[in-house]
Amino acid sequence: MSLAEKTSSPKSQKTGWLGQYLALGLIWGASFSFITAGLTVTSPTGTTFWRCLLGALALWGYLAFSGKLPKREDISLALIGRLGLLALLLNVIPGWLFSFAQERVTTITASILNSATPIATIIVMLVAFRDELPTKTQFAGISIGLVGALVGLGVTPSSFGVNDPIGVLAIVVAIFCYGLAIPFSHKYVLPMKVSIETMATFQVSIAVIVLAPVYFFASGALFTQIPNAWVVIQMLLMGIVGTGFAYIWNFNVIQRAGSAIASSVSYPTLLVSLIIGWLALGEPFSWKLPIGAVLVAVGSAVTQWRRA
Repeated sequence: MSLAEKTSSPKSQKTGWLGQYLALGLIWGASFSFITAGLTVTSPTGTTFWRCLLGALALWGYLAFSGKLPKREDISLALIGRLGLLALLLNVIPGWLFSFAQERVTTITASILNSATPIATIIVMLVAFRDELPTKTQFAGISIGLVGALVGLGVTPSSFGVNDPIGVLAIVVAIFCYGLAIPFSHKYVLPMKVSIETMATFQVSIAVIVLAPVYFFASGALFTQIPNAWVVIQMLLMGIVGTGFAYIWNFNVIQRAGSAIASSVSYPTLLVSLIIGWLALGEPFSWKLPIGAVLVAVGSAVTQWRRA
């Protein structure tokens, strides 16, 4: 039985997602650090372009090596259109926004805001994918998560904290892109009769096509300096694993566990990024950060409690 057939079987849809869920938390948690490394040698557009290009090359190589290259008749205009929208919502727009924001806020701040993705996902589902009406529990969860984000950012009634408001706003827009992309994937992309590996490959490849003209013709210098070996290693990991194979895992988790649980991968992502930001990057760490992070996690869990 092929991987695509295993993926579509009822049994596999209910099991086998936890390992990929944790792997996503690990690689996407480390990606905040990888983005910081990429920004030392290129622009936000360049960082986003290179991670997508490396991811696309890795996925095409995987399809060719495993004999899973799709047939031409399997690729419809409808599929390309839906994957194109997904590329914008998962790769192009949030990828650039996170790179842009991390020139203005710390890795820890970016990861705390990113952990509100489940809240954004539930809000989008209630507005655009009305599977159920809002409940008191969901409103309570959203409120708790909002308070957590404000505490973690150091916001008081008279101050917006020490973070650049533009950087914070960029991340908020990015997580709402994720919040729209996850249920959209579940409802409109995964039901199409194409393997998950093919979907991930075309999604990331379309992102490269969109980003290439902006990077090469409108972003100035391609590199601000020659990357050293450590930066190259981090960008390879961010591209090949974090923007390549990670989207195969992401599709699997969405299909097998559902949109709400898939969005909560930002919980392990937060833990990994906090550890890296504090211990490896030496970023400032105050008592407000863990308290804010816990409140965001609790709020997100409460918000999606019934769906999970």
